[in-house]
Amino acid sequence: MKKHLISLYAFTALILATSPSFASNPFGTPAAPAPSSIDIYDWYNLGEMIAAASEYSFNVSIYEQMDDTYKQIYDLMVKAHLSDGTINAFKQWYPVVKSLPWDKDWQTWTKEQQAAWQKSPLSGAFLKGVGQDASKAVESLFFYWLGHHAIILAWAVPYYQSGNWADGVKNVIGYASADFLDFSTNPSYSGVFGALTPDVQGAITFVGSLKKKLSTSTNPFDKNPQGGGLTSDDISKAVDAGKAIRAAAQANQLTK
Repeated sequence: MKKHLISLYAFTALILATSPSFASNPFGTPAAPAPSSIDIYDWYNLGEMIAAASEYSFNVSIYEQMDDTYKQIYDLMVKAHLSDGTINAFKQWYPVVKSLPWDKDWQTWTKEQQAAWQKSPLSGAFLKGVGQDASKAVESLFFYWLGHHAIILAWAVPYYQSGNWADGVKNVIGYASADFLDFSTNPSYSGVFGALTPDVQGAITFVGSLKKKLSTSTNPFDKNPQGGGLTSDDISKAVDAGKAIRAAAQANQLTK
């Protein structure tokens, strides 16, 4: 189970800091209108790739092609016009990632190597920078986090299940459900959400509906204060929702 914990605990704070449903100041200055040059698929793909790159198991699987894989992330960041500060943070962070012994078992890593993966301030600067750049426009924010959550639901959740890591499953579905509920109900996203195909809208709406099952009631007379929790069917459908979103994105059919 330690391999599973490596990923989620290292990046939870960063997800909370940049995820739209956990904005630190909901009354701040609204995002500027999206420039016409925004490509929603660039941002969606960037969300998928960065979410995957934050997973220990992903880096283990691609370590022999690490330069090629991470160049895809770099090229997407350049194409999506991310800030110089974010790109520079990536350039500083990647050599640290590449230097780690991905072909060795985690238990054989030195404490310094483990800390470099789990706690690197450079990785924090990079991931926060991407989130801040995405938040400059509604479209980029929406599709970056759509891609991020879709691949975690479709790929990481089954991986966590295979290791019987129930808390990991609950946590990542909880993050996705909070953002997806916001995307499907917040008027700020109505234009973007309304432009999606019905199947993609349905997948987002379903995952968003799971938030109530993961929320703790503040009503002292509530007979079920924990919201009921997720059933195995809920989890299976959440995975299917992630797969449906990914399939639509790969076919360039997220929107009508």
